[in-house]
Amino acid sequence: MNHFAVSRGYPPSLSTLLALAVVGCGAAPATEQPSPEGGAPVSTQVAAVQTGTVTLLPVADAYVTPDAPGSNFGLNTAWLVNRQYAEAYLKFDLSSLPSNAIITSVTFSALAYDGYAYGGDGNVYTSFVADDSWSETGITWNNRPAPSGTPSGEWFLWYNLTPEDKLGVNANPALIPVVQGELDGDKQLSFRLHSPGYKTRYRSREYSNANQRPKLVIQYELGDVVTVLEPEADARVSGSFWEHASNFGGSHELGIYYGWPETSFLRFNLGSIPPGAVIQSVKFSATATRGASPGGDGNTYTYLVPDNSWGEYSLTFDNQPALSGAPLGAWFLWFPGNASEPNEKVGVNDSPDLIPAVQGASDAIDRRISLRIFSPGYISYYHSREVEDASKRPHLEVTYTP
Repeated sequence: MNHFAVSRGYPPSLSTLLALAVVGCGAAPATEQPSPEGGAPVSTQVAAVQTGTVTLLPVADAYVTPDAPGSNFGLNTAWLVNRQYAEAYLKFDLSSLPSNAIITSVTFSALAYDGYAYGGDGNVYTSFVADDSWSETGITWNNRPAPSGTPSGEWFLWYNLTPEDKLGVNANPALIPVVQGELDGDKQLSFRLHSPGYKTRYRSREYSNANQRPKLVIQYELGDVVTVLEPEADARVSGSFWEHASNFGGSHELGIYYGWPETSFLRFNLGSIPPGAVIQSVKFSATATRGASPGGDGNTYTYLVPDNSWGEYSLTFDNQPALSGAPLGAWFLWFPGNASEPNEKVGVNDSPDLIPAVQGASDAIDRRISLRIFSPGYISYYHSREVEDASKRPHLEVTYTP
């Protein structure tokens, strides 16, 4: 973009306009260039809005013992935790939880029915196992996976060889990041149980009474997803005598000037938003590089452009697509100097009017939305998607419920 001075509403000189004509009227490239970003979101995060609870039974459980290092006990109706003589492994499938769930509490429990307190540390420790490849009918002492890190809580049950049902419960908050990490990963969660000093025997998932099998109770908040998109295409167009047929899609600036007129187009790819998602809020922003405030209506208005077929490297003032309806909100930036002086400010439009427009585009076949920005009274120039600093590129922040 060519830099020129605009002082309080007075147009540039004829010599400046002639200079612009010489520098700014190159022919547009013959072919379109692919988007460097490809419509991928800059960032995605989850904001909690609802709650839920799910109770899971193990999909696999077994104990292993050095007394029979090559033997498998996965189909037993009980499993054992016994000092250095036995460890238990359990696996849970987290795929029934919503993918955008935020875990708020985890309670792991198992029903013991006998045991013995030999002495020393009698806690039964829950340790995370990162390797989920073990199978219920294949795990042995010799091939058991190692636990990862420190234990994520424990329970304590005392026995004196008198059989009695006792519930071991671990609700340590340290379980939360473990479960969250596996939910965000392969959705398979494995634990190892061991005790340094005591012996306890538990009902397994094969036990006939389902109420006495091990359980994992997970409470979560179901979050809306917040995704930030960069344009897949953007370009300014100018209605000046010298520039009306020129393309500026490769420029590092987008321009708005009421006098030419000059306006800018942006297109966002919504393909990263799941089909059927409900749009909750939209925030459209752009970082100005410079501007001038001659007077009058200085709002920068956002308009919907129904036609998404325009090309970044072929768009001109003469072939620009038409707008649709009233403005979808606006932002206001005031500039104290003239348009050639650097003055960075961020314009933000979070009008509710953007929501139905983005919803309609998300539900459409091509899953794209085009916007045009223009001001009736002020002049401003903005960093385009071509600028090296990604934080200064235009952004469309969309909050949706999957």
